Amino acid sequence: MKKHYLYFIFLFLHFFWCQNNFAQIDSVTVYDLDFSQLSKIKIVSASKTTQNISEISSTAFVITETQIKENGYFTLEEALSSLPGFQFRNIQGFNSYVFQRGIPNQNNLTLVLIDGVQINELNSGGFYGGGQYNLSNVEQIEVVYGPASVAYGTNAISGVINIITKSAVQKQSSINITVGSFNTLKGNVNYCYANDDKTFGILFSGMFKTTNKANLSGLEGDNNWTNKMENFEDDYSFDLKIKKGNFTFGTNYIQKQTTTTTLTKTVGTIYKDFGTFWNIRFINNYLKYNYNISEKFSLSSIIYNRNATVLDNTIYSVVDTAQIGYYRPNNLTGIENVLNYEVNNYFSVTGGFTFEYEKLAENFSITYSNSAEQNPPTPEKPNMLSNYLASLFVEPRFALSENFFLSAGVRFDQSSIYDQVFTPQAGFSYNYKNNIIRFSYAEAFRAPKPWDYTDGLGNSSLVPEKMRSYEASISSSLFNNLKIDFMFYKNSLESAIVKEENVLGYKWINSGAIKTEGVEVYLRFASKNCKASLNYTFTQSYDLFQNFVPEISKHTGNLSLTYLLSKNFSINVRANYIGKRENPTLIETTKSKFIDPSCIFHGAFSLLNYHSFDIQLLIKNILDAEYYHTSNRDPNRYRQSQRTIMLSVNYSLNY
Repeated sequence: MKKHYLYFIFLFLHFFWCQNNFAQIDSVTVYDLDFSQLSKIKIVSASKTTQNISEISSTAFVITETQIKENGYFTLEEALSSLPGFQFRNIQGFNSYVFQRGIPNQNNLTLVLIDGVQINELNSGGFYGGGQYNLSNVEQIEVVYGPASVAYGTNAISGVINIITKSAVQKQSSINITVGSFNTLKGNVNYCYANDDKTFGILFSGMFKTTNKANLSGLEGDNNWTNKMENFEDDYSFDLKIKKGNFTFGTNYIQKQTTTTTLTKTVGTIYKDFGTFWNIRFINNYLKYNYNISEKFSLSSIIYNRNATVLDNTIYSVVDTAQIGYYRPNNLTGIENVLNYEVNNYFSVTGGFTFEYEKLAENFSITYSNSAEQNPPTPEKPNMLSNYLASLFVEPRFALSENFFLSAGVRFDQSSIYDQVFTPQAGFSYNYKNNIIRFSYAEAFRAPKPWDYTDGLGNSSLVPEKMRSYEASISSSLFNNLKIDFMFYKNSLESAIVKEENVLGYKWINSGAIKTEGVEVYLRFASKNCKASLNYTFTQSYDLFQNFVPEISKHTGNLSLTYLLSKNFSINVRANYIGKRENPTLIETTKSKFIDPSCIFHGAFSLLNYHSFDIQLLIKNILDAEYYHTSNRDPNRYRQSQRTIMLSVNYSLNY
C-alpha cells in the first residue's frame, strides 16, 4: 500500500518539476489553460437537449478526442479508467464489466449510446465491453453520473455514457495501423466529404482489431487452462453518417467475435479450452431530423432500428462429447420526438414521447453436435416475444437568475412486460464566480429482460429494481489553470435482481437492497507545456444486513501526466490504483477471499501532427505487474494483461 502511494507522490512532484523546467520551451500552446471555460462546454447527454455543463444538476465529464489520442486508449474501459468512480471486472473473455459508483453488475446498470442511440444488448439490457468501439472516430465521450431514467428510461441507474462520433461535414480523412504484443493488430480508415457551405456531408469510418489480450495458459492463469488454450478477440466496426440540411442518417455496425474459454475451467473438467466462438453483432440505423420552428421552439425527431443478435454460428462451449451451438436474435424499432421550448430567459421546458416495439428471443436456441471435433447443427429460430413500450417525459428548467438554475423532471413508462413505472428527479446548479454548486435527487429503474426471466431455472415474477440517489458537488476553478471537483453521493438500490443458487441450479430474484455512499475528488492542472489530472474515490457499498458488497474496493485513484516536450512531441504517463477487493468466492491458489491492491502504470510517447503523421509508442502495464480482477465465474480470479507494447502510425489529410 505505501509503495503504491509513493509512486503517486513521486509522479505528481515530478510533474511540477517538469512544469518549471519546460516553461521556457518555444512552442505552440495546445492546451486551453483557462479551466473556468470548462463550464461553457456543451453536452447533449444529460437531458437530450444541448446545455452548458454548468447548468445541469448532475455530475458530468467529457473525454475529448485529444485525450483519447494523447493517452493511447485502446478500449472504452481504458478511457473510463481515468475518471473517478469507475471499477472493473475484466474476465479476459467475451465481455468485461464496468461498475460505476459502487454497484457490481452485468453491465446492465449503465446505458451506453452511440450518437444518442442505445447500444446495450436487447435481450439482457447489458452493454458489451472490450475493443469493439471505434475510438478513432470519436469526437468526445460524454459521461453523466447517477440516475438518468427520466430522459432514458430503463437501465440508466448508475449513469449514461454517450459516444459522440465525428461530424459528417468536417472535411478530413485518415488511415491508421497499430501492431503490438499478444498478436495485436488494428487497422482503421476514416473518410469525410462535405460541400463548401457544409449543408451536405458524408462520413465513413471502418475499423478492425484483433488481439489475444494476455497470457493465461498454465500457471499464468492459476492453472485453470492448459498451455493449448485459445483466447482471441476480433472486432469489426463500421460507421456511416450522411447529413443533408436538417436530416442525418446514420448506421453503426459492430461485430465482436471471441472465444468463451475463460468462462469455465478446463483443467480437470469436461470442458475444452479451444474451439469456442462467440459471435455477436450490433446494427443501429437511425434517421434524425432537427428543426428550429422558431427562435425559441425546436424539434428533434429520430426513427431508429436496433438489432443485437448472437449469430447462429456461435459455439458457446466445447465439452468431451459435443460442441454446443447458440443462437439469439433480437430486434427493436422505435421513434422519439423531443421538443424544447425556451419561454423566456428564465424558463424553458424539454419534453418527449417515445414508442418502441421489440421482438426478443425468449431464450437461446441451442443445438449439440455428436463429438468435440464436429460443429453443431445450425440452431432454429427461438420462440420470440413481442413487447411494446410507450413513454412520456417532461423536464422544466428555471433560471432564477443568470447564475442559479433549477430543474425537475418526470417520466411515465407503460410497458407490456413490466406494466407502469413513474420516475421523478429534481436538482439545482448555482454558479458563483468560478465555482459551481450542484445538488440533485433522482430515481431510476431497471426493468427485467428476457435474460433475467429465463436464465437458469427462470423466474417469471421479477419486478423492476429501483434506485434512489442523492448527490451534492462543488466544482471550483481556483486559478485559471487549476480546477478541483468534490462529489458526494448516497444511493439506495431496492428490489435488487441478484442470483440465487440451490441444489437444482440458479435463478434471478428480487432480494434486499444495496446502499452506496461515496466521495469523489478530481483535480486538474495545466501549464503551457504540461497538464495533469489526479482523482480519488472513496466508495462504501453494503447490503441490507450491513455486509460490505464483494468486488467493490473502498479506495481507488487515477493519475495522468502529459508533458509537451516540443511542438509535436509529448509524453503521457498514467497510473490506476485500486485497493483491496473481496472476491465473491474463496480463491483456491491463495486460500483468501481478497484480491490484492494494485497500482498499474501506462505510457504513451507521441509524435503528433508531424507532416500529417501521428506516430505513437504505447506501453500498457509498464512495470509488468502481476495483478488480478474479481470473478463471478468458475475461475476464482482473472489475471490481467502483462506488459503490452504497441506501435501506432496514423496519416491524416484535412482538405
